[in-house]
Amino acid sequence: MIKYQYFPPFIFFQLIKMEANQANDQVIKQLLYSKKYKELIEAASQLGLVKQYQKMKYDGIIYSVGQIVQLSIDGNRDKKTYGKLIGFCNLQVDEYLIPMIKVQKYINKLELPSKLKELQEGISEFELFQSEMEEWLFCTQIDHEIKLISIKEYEEMTIQNERTYFTRADYNVEKDKFTPPISKWTRICICNQISNPDKSYIQCDKCSKWLHYECAGVQAQMAQDMNFYCSMCRKK
Repeated sequence: MIKYQYFPPFIFFQLIKMEANQANDQVIKQLLYSKKYKELIEAASQLGLVKQYQKMKYDGIIYSVGQIVQLSIDGNRDKKTYGKLIGFCNLQVDEYLIPMIKVQKYINKLELPSKLKELQEGISEFELFQSEMEEWLFCTQIDHEIKLISIKEYEEMTIQNERTYFTRADYNVEKDKFTPPISKWTRICICNQISNPDKSYIQCDKCSKWLHYECAGVQAQMAQDMNFYCSMCRKK
């Protein structure tokens, strides 16, 4: 004779709920440990474990949607990436609240595809390209806010600092496309290279064109104390 254990209805449903909660908890932790943060937030949101915000205080500083920040990668302060803050949330895992940020990614020259290596000489160390990519990260990855200006404003700066960057184009990662296209970017010098504010230039005193020191054949220490005429003007 088979004996069945009887559970009152309310206990039966509590057991089902407990098993479901345990399964959901396992899914959340697997996504967290595998660093699938987008899927993690989506799954946790459906379970009511996520609370969204427009601002967040971290390390004594209040950050808001729209700010652009420098971020460390996987806790490594020597590896940097950049993004615009577009969302904040607290994620509940067990009894803990995990603060997270959503960013729209900015690409720097080191993150461009290898096939674009020929552009490297024309791209500044302080140049960023806004992409269409969005991702969730831990708030502890924030290093600090940065200032982003146009290339024209950057070239007119008399004193540059390590927290000021510039942009002249967006870059769509999926389509592998710059907007405006590279063909529209300003080129400079007789070598017709893309203008890079990191490089040193000398201006012809006659035609006012700018040339790289190496293309002009002058040394940096002499450039400030000489009248310079480019090869084309010297021929006239």
